[in-house]
Amino acid sequence: MSKKYAVVTTVQTFKHRYVISEDRLQSLNHESPVELGWADDCVTTQCIDEFSQKYLDESIIESKWVEEDAVLELFEQDSELDYLKDWTKEKKLAYINYGLLLDRKK
Repeated sequence: MSKKYAVVTTVQTFKHRYVISEDRLQSLNHESPVELGWADDCVTTQCIDEFSQKYLDESIIESKWVEEDAVLELFEQDSELDYLKDWTKEKKLAYINYGLLLDRKK
């Protein structure tokens, strides 16, 4: 019988603030009068740095039971785990079962 694993998926919410001077916005386009919407474009295109950030909340969007094979498949699906894809099955299961809890005891 294969082990089952609880998989909890969450979304974290942060408030970000960006600040840019009117002069700098105008310097991006001298042909037209400066518009506030240009600041939105700067944030969207990531051409200005974040001024501040505040954590607001974490919300659970899904909890489910999955079989061992399915939980091991998550190593392939989740791109942020790229560096773990070459681990053996045993090492992956040890990471899931013990790694995170052991780190917290230090």
